[in-house]
Amino acid sequence: MVTFLAMKKVIKEILRLISDNESRFNAVSVYTLFTFVFIFDKHMIKYYFASLLFMGLLISCSPKTIPPATTEGDGGVHIILDSMEIYADESVGVIGGAPEYHPAEDRTWDLLHTMLDLSFDWNNSTVIGTATLTLTPLFYPQSELRLDAVGFSIKEILVNAKPFSQFTYDSNEIVLQLPQPMTRREKLSVAIEYVATPRPDYNDQGAAITNDQGLFFIDPLDTVPGLPRQIWTQGETSSNRKWFPTIDQPNERGTQEIFLTVADTFMTLSNGALVSSTRLPNGMRRDHWKLELPHAPYLAMVAVGIWDKVSDTWRGRPVDYYVDPGYGPSARDIFAHTPEMIDFFSEILGVDFVWPKYAQVVVKEFVSGAMENTTAVTFGEFVQFYSDDMIEPGANDYIVSHELFHHWFGDLVTLESWANLTLNEGFANYAEYLWAEHKYGRDKADVQRMGELSSYFEQASYDAHPLIHYHYSNEGAMFDAHSYNKGGLVLHMLRDEVGDEAFFASLRLYLQRHAYSSVEADDLRQAFEEIAGTDLKWFFDQWFFEKGHPVLDIKQRYDEAANQLIVNITQVQDEQGFHPNFRLPVEIATYDVNGKETLNKFWLNQKSQSYTIDINEEPVAVVFDPRDILLAVVNQEIPETEYLPRLLYPKSISHRISAFRVMNEITDPAIETMLKDSSVTIRALAIQYLGSKENYERLYQVALMETNLDLRYYILQALIDLDPPKAKLLAEKMLETTTKNPVVYDALMAIAKTDLDGAIQYAKKFENSPSAAIYAAQAALYARKGSGINLEFFKSDRAKNIPIDYLEEYITALALYLSKQDATVQQQGLSLLKSDFYLHGPIPEYRRFYLITGLMAQHTNETNQAFKNSLQQTIKYIYEQEEDDYLKEVLREGFGSILE
Repeated sequence: MVTFLAMKKVIKEILRLISDNESRFNAVSVYTLFTFVFIFDKHMIKYYFASLLFMGLLISCSPKTIPPATTEGDGGVHIILDSMEIYADESVGVIGGAPEYHPAEDRTWDLLHTMLDLSFDWNNSTVIGTATLTLTPLFYPQSELRLDAVGFSIKEILVNAKPFSQFTYDSNEIVLQLPQPMTRREKLSVAIEYVATPRPDYNDQGAAITNDQGLFFIDPLDTVPGLPRQIWTQGETSSNRKWFPTIDQPNERGTQEIFLTVADTFMTLSNGALVSSTRLPNGMRRDHWKLELPHAPYLAMVAVGIWDKVSDTWRGRPVDYYVDPGYGPSARDIFAHTPEMIDFFSEILGVDFVWPKYAQVVVKEFVSGAMENTTAVTFGEFVQFYSDDMIEPGANDYIVSHELFHHWFGDLVTLESWANLTLNEGFANYAEYLWAEHKYGRDKADVQRMGELSSYFEQASYDAHPLIHYHYSNEGAMFDAHSYNKGGLVLHMLRDEVGDEAFFASLRLYLQRHAYSSVEADDLRQAFEEIAGTDLKWFFDQWFFEKGHPVLDIKQRYDEAANQLIVNITQVQDEQGFHPNFRLPVEIATYDVNGKETLNKFWLNQKSQSYTIDINEEPVAVVFDPRDILLAVVNQEIPETEYLPRLLYPKSISHRISAFRVMNEITDPAIETMLKDSSVTIRALAIQYLGSKENYERLYQVALMETNLDLRYYILQALIDLDPPKAKLLAEKMLETTTKNPVVYDALMAIAKTDLDGAIQYAKKFENSPSAAIYAAQAALYARKGSGINLEFFKSDRAKNIPIDYLEEYITALALYLSKQDATVQQQGLSLLKSDFYLHGPIPEYRRFYLITGLMAQHTNETNQAFKNSLQQTIKYIYEQEEDDYLKEVLREGFGSILE
């Protein structure tokens, strides 16, 4: 599962920067956002970043400035970046002592097969079902069977095809008292006819999984304009019990088949293969889905709705994409590289993808980011985009690879208890690294890793716990930056410890030995020990079963007389209550004046150790952990003379970034070297530096030579405000070579800066485009012109459904248009904004937020005091309607003086 909490963190950071008391961006913070875009691309947070990033180009980097969200080391090795993956809920805690121990659930029965026959009452949001479960006692004879079933109305129960009345039900659990004990050589068939009314026990927008209702009816009465009717399920951790009776534990598994009776206008999706689809009287249809390989109950799913379905194959097996109507032509870009990923993971693991199909479906109002239901992954609609709205390919690679890897780690081999969640999520997080490394190179993967580090360090600063965590407060609390981020980071170290060949051979043994069964961390350790032929208990004990991470104080001196470098390392993490003494493989790299690297390897196994390195002359740089492998905070005094060598020489991009962010001046030759670097991020930093030095002519020349469209795009955005004439020239050149909508939008804005009529003429070339970017650009240009549109333009269906990517720009254009109209039209427009007209497009939970930020742009520039007051009242009204406490807090922090 991938969760979607980080969007809130990024929004908050953006508004914090906007409302900075000095009315400027700290260059490091701007870099943080900039790097985030290159890790995950823009569609998750919208193109809001685009209008912010290069404001940082106006500001010089200061080596004296230490941003609040950093960890010390190598001049600040670990930059705190927002990670898209997971953030802990800081409200999670326990009052009155530590949480109780949570063992794996006892197993008395073995669930062999589940057959569900389901139909749906849309009017009452209920599931009408018959569940037939086939079970056998696991080992000991059993006379009682307990089944999880929440909120059911039980109509009838049959045991071995005969009516059965010896049961009790308390709305949470069905308890059957069998007439005589059954042995493990006997099978029991239990058929339960029921009606389920799924309801949430919690609905927490701060949680990783925000709602545990289990099965969701979306607009069941078809009353919300623009919102399609759908049914979909979300079972993790233990919510599938709300729509079918089962033994709802992760250490249970069985085969499954599901019959779905729906109106013939709907499509269905479930686990496994579609066996049959039978038309019924009265416009109905019955679909039969069957999964003949066992999996855990929480991975069962159904989805009902209308989608564009696009199909690929992998080795003859279906690979299907279900996206909102209209997104079909973009489906292969939304889920880019899926067959290639299946092939890659099958190859490196040495265990082929075993499942009969692979489907990915986008649903409305999903309660998390994505979920790895076996053969049928569910995604929130934030993953959707039109192909021309994405500048670079593979925008969703991180989340697609994450959910796919679960089909080995989570679906094929499943954790035995939620305390071991990292055996699912740590592997899935590391899959993102593996794929990025394979597809895009080590630099991009390591930039992603920096985000993983920062998110883990953030949580560890207030809620450190063991990676294998039996004392969690609740199941949802396990979905945090330990299970995800730390889990993946620890696997990265384990890979380096044993080497690539042994690492993947160990994973192969682990998967083969434990396929279709549940595991704990020691199962993983034993597989590695068997392959590597060495004891690894020390590694697993300190990284999986102890809390925290090393915090290392490093001091160095060069003894010129003895030609020796002396490095002292002290572990100080016990001051934070962490495991006091880690055993670590240590690498120290030295660099001479020509950039030649000498690598020295040691072991750190004491609280404090000293290392002596024979060297003929004093090195120009001494870099600890030069390949950036360790999960550690490093405190090292870095002399200013080392900044430039650290920027140019280390192979690890993290050390180069760290050097850049503390440098105030960089030589021209160094900048030219950076501009030729293979890493997009390094080139981006060079571009940022040129902007900070107001070298606009060089920026323009770089844009003409740069091959990466993303970088050319950001230079264009920078030049719009910094050098409008050059921005116009660059915009015209870019319009000759690309039709990517974000580029077209900003190119039109750049041209309009100095030639509004010329921009309008350019825009007419795209007036038949269905792109929201072009539509928003037209609104902005004509609003600026003061003619060419009227209020009806802003009341069309297209306006109502404008995606969140361009909602802010569109609302800013509307406010600008209204500022030039008479009072009557102004009031009509403001009434439109106060209604729910703009709230039903994609990702509705953030639409009020962008209504407010869009109006704020005009409010800031408005000179007519009467209209400015009306804008402020409208902003306050929309703010008061906001239901998300977090977003209200963010807006209050950013715009409190106006809102109050």
